[in-house]
Amino acid sequence: MRQERLCRWRIERAMRRMTRTERAVFLAVRFEDLDYAEIAERLGISAAGVERQFAASLATLMAAMDEKDPWWWRFRRW
Repeated sequence: MRQERLCRWRIERAMRRMTRTERAVFLAVRFEDLDYAEIAERLGISAAGVERQFAASLATLMAAMDEKDPWWWRFRRW
């Protein structure tokens, strides 16, 4: 349970760190299952821009998942 909560907390924190465009691209790719051309048309950017934004969002997410637990985490109550 604790690991699941920690993972969820890290994902939420990573989503808050993403820019608006990165977040929109990430959600469109992962949850709406759109391809880059459809996302590019929706957001008014190029397909290469969608690819860059998606790569940036994944980098933000991976960095958040690799972070060390904050010192106060063991005292957090749910």
